[in-house]
Amino acid sequence: MVRPLTSVAMEEGERESFVAECYWPDVDDADLATLDQRIDRVIAELADSGRAVRYLGSILLRADEVVLCQFEGPADSVREVAELAEVPFERILATAHSPWPLSRTGGLE
Repeated sequence: MVRPLTSVAMEEGERESFVAECYWPDVDDADLATLDQRIDRVIAELADSGRAVRYLGSILLRADEVVLCQFEGPADSVREVAELAEVPFERILATAHSPWPLSRTGGLE
């Protein structure tokens, strides 16, 4: 199931990307659903005060018990969201995306 993105409009040139890296022993899908709800709630609350953060979802690396929560927005606002939503992060890292466009065939040429 694809979750709709919770976001506040940001100008294309203002987007910074981050992951909150969480070592989370025994994490399961229910934990992630609860985490998503907390993050969505905090983002909605902060949006009312003009702080723009977009939550892109999370990636669970089951074998490593690691969760990567993906965000776009200013570094200080991303950290505030993670702290207020009680994301169990070890660190927040700046990320980058590949600079080339995706292939129309998804790499299956």
